[in-house]
Amino acid sequence: MFFPRLRNQAKWAFVFLIVIFGGGFIFLGVGSGGLDLGQLLRDAFGNRSSSGLSISSAQKHVAERPLNAKFRKELAQAYEAKGRTTEAIAAWLQYGQLRPKDVGALQHLADLELGQAQRYLQEAQLASLAQAQASAGSTFRPSSGKLAQAFGQDPITTAATSQASAAFQTASTSYQSSAQQAITTYQQIVKLQPKNQQALFALAQAADTLQQIPAAISAYKKLLALDLDSATKAQIRARIKTLQGARQG
Repeated sequence: MFFPRLRNQAKWAFVFLIVIFGGGFIFLGVGSGGLDLGQLLRDAFGNRSSSGLSISSAQKHVAERPLNAKFRKELAQAYEAKGRTTEAIAAWLQYGQLRPKDVGALQHLADLELGQAQRYLQEAQLASLAQAQASAGSTFRPSSGKLAQAFGQDPITTAATSQASAAFQTASTSYQSSAQQAITTYQQIVKLQPKNQQALFALAQAADTLQQIPAAISAYKKLLALDLDSATKAQIRARIKTLQGARQG
């Protein structure tokens, strides 16, 4: 884990301990063990949902006054309270168009996007595993000759492999889109607060965790320009070197 002094300075940086911990299990190929990143994120930041406002009521308010930022925010919160993350993210983005300098809302949006990207990553890895398991039997089947013709194609294996492959492609595409969306939101925060150490660190760690190497390197380099102690800067330089090596490899 990197730079504990920076992480201890802000509550919202704690989210990355959650995400990186969960991500570590995913990247190492270990099961999630029931880890609910979304719930941990909500616990870290508190429940920000509106007090009992239904989605239908919030939608009605937005329809009546689409340029009212308060109503847009209430709709985002209503979706979130019902666990409809994708729609909540879309609503938060619409709120952000009306209140582009609301850093608190941007931080919350980025956390939702980051958690969603992690979920898609886990889905992609599970689909990849299912794909490998579905095609395992074909390894022992003859691939040519009369014996292969006698066996023919196994329709069950073919169907299972095709289904797993489609699920993998869908999850992978969703992951890439969500990861880029999350990084873009963190970059918006940094643009608003370029000297904010926590904002830069959050961007660097989000990009690092989501394997967005160029964005991670850029954010880490910006951290080096700030007033940090020598030990922290040494850790940052070491991480930059590792990422640069991975990028070239």
